[in-house]
Amino acid sequence: MKAVVVLTSSECKRLIGKGVAALPEVRRALKSGMVVIVKGTTNSYVAEEILGKEIDKSNFRRGVVLPGLLGGSPPPDRQIPDVVLEKGRVVDLGLEEAIQRIRGDDVLIKGANALDLFGMAGIYVGSPTSGTIGLLIGTLMGRGVNFIVPIGLEKLVQTPVQDIVGKLGVDQVDLSTGMKIGMMPVAGKIVTEIEAFEILTGVSAVNIGGGGVNGAEGSRTFLLKGDSRRVKKAFELSKEIIGEPPFPKT
Repeated sequence: MKAVVVLTSSECKRLIGKGVAALPEVRRALKSGMVVIVKGTTNSYVAEEILGKEIDKSNFRRGVVLPGLLGGSPPPDRQIPDVVLEKGRVVDLGLEEAIQRIRGDDVLIKGANALDLFGMAGIYVGSPTSGTIGLLIGTLMGRGVNFIVPIGLEKLVQTPVQDIVGKLGVDQVDLSTGMKIGMMPVAGKIVTEIEAFEILTGVSAVNIGGGGVNGAEGSRTFLLKGDSRRVKKAFELSKEIIGEPPFPKT
């Protein structure tokens, strides 16, 4: 059986949030370990799905791409903290302290800004010392932490991330509409809409188009394939998600 669905950018983020929350390693860590959700726009949906409640999404971020502006961040007094859970309960730990305590069976979730055709993600870096990801990456790799990267296919790039990395840097960019940036390549468990559909319903999803107008800018169109039970489940899930409001204005 086959079905075709169109999901807007915010609907895709909601789907990815549900998919990440349903991952076996996330469910295990919520029962017996630590889950760290680093601030980000897609991760705000992940946090809502894991916490089971709404959060202030517009202030759950460090930087964001806005029309004509790269790296807009909320004022310090409006920012809300990264989410750290131990055995399913939110604990009052800063990101640095959480990273000191995180271990191999735990989970860290951080979004990215680019995804290439080879499954490598790239994260914008506005700090000469590599910012948040620079703080995290050594511990994640050294301890073998479950590193999950939720990212929508609207961020797909044709150039390999490794090639982009060599062309960027805060000391290499001369002009920018916003902050100057570098890029950090990261190799975690990528969860796009494709993986989310499979995790949640078992269907095979194919991205067959993108874009639109009248609010569908950044949208993605998917072909869903599988047995009738799974495709109908995925189609009903899509209908439930359709209507997700646009990401709040910042």
